[in-house]
Amino acid sequence: MTDDETELLRFRSTLRHFPSGVAVVTVAHGTDVHGMTASSFTSVSLDPRLCSVSVNKPGRMHKLLRQTDGRYGISVLHADQGSIADFFARRPWSTGSGAAMAWREGCPVLAGALVWLVCEKWAEYEGGDHTIFVGRVLGHGATANPNPSPLVHHNSSYHRLGLPMAATDRSAGEA
Repeated sequence: MTDDETELLRFRSTLRHFPSGVAVVTVAHGTDVHGMTASSFTSVSLDPRLCSVSVNKPGRMHKLLRQTDGRYGISVLHADQGSIADFFARRPWSTGSGAAMAWREGCPVLAGALVWLVCEKWAEYEGGDHTIFVGRVLGHGATANPNPSPLVHHNSSYHRLGLPMAATDRSAGEA
């Protein structure tokens, strides 16, 4: 193994310790729906409403996002949707996940997700071995569940979010 490969693995291992929610990017291609579990999704701006997702360059989703009409869906997953995240992480070229889709603004999103967004490609930026796609949010919604439970990814495993910390607990550790 080269020094560069060793450093790449060390960097990947370091980043595993950052917990994050789990999102799936979906796009319609003809009559098929393709999806990809995104390891990097974030809000960018409230005005205009923008979100970004980083997509591996040699991947199928990268090609589809460049070829599509520019619309794609983002679904932030519920704690019980780990199998959907696994499916799209391992088979982003496939269309047979069996996951129920909802169509919003003419775009597929995962039914039952905590949050759904429909985006239109607004810009794209080079980001090493990924492209950062920034999308203008055309439509969005969230679960009506008063106690939503997001799927959380940390240290290469899925987790449920724990109990909220009281405000006094949060300020106790500040210097």
